[in-house]
Amino acid sequence: MQQNERSDIIVRAGGGAAMVVAALLMAGCSQKVSDEGFFGVWTVEGFTTTEDAALTEEETQALVGRNGVYSKHIAHFEDIQCLKPGYVVHALEPEAFVEHYGITPQALGFPEGEVTTVEITCFDTPLEEPMSLLLKGEETLITAWNGVFFEARRKTGAPLSAR
Repeated sequence: MQQNERSDIIVRAGGGAAMVVAALLMAGCSQKVSDEGFFGVWTVEGFTTTEDAALTEEETQALVGRNGVYSKHIAHFEDIQCLKPGYVVHALEPEAFVEHYGITPQALGFPEGEVTTVEITCFDTPLEEPMSLLLKGEETLITAWNGVFFEARRKTGAPLSAR
């Protein structure tokens, strides 16, 4: 009978461990790595600057017409090139958006409500300046970089290697 008691204890401990693992997995569900919608080539059409902009007006203006490329294998915008990008998707409430970016979503043309943001991480070379993509629609996104918000339109869909 002692042996049964021990196995009952082991099962209960194992069940608790399983619950802890399940809780940790569920906690990770608020952030997900994604390849939806934003893969492709995007052309900068305009920008909005903030007081914290690290680029001059001339540097910012020079990026209009330039392309950003985002896929499973590369994230490239201006001098930044990451060959092993990671993309973490967040939904930010307006208050959290202002706290993180220092500007209201409405100032960038977003409707009321949450804004989907994609934080880019780079596994081969850490980014000196963090870069985020703000999903404005299927054909429009904003690249947040160095205190400037570059509005871009989709030039092409996802490259074949990203599909």
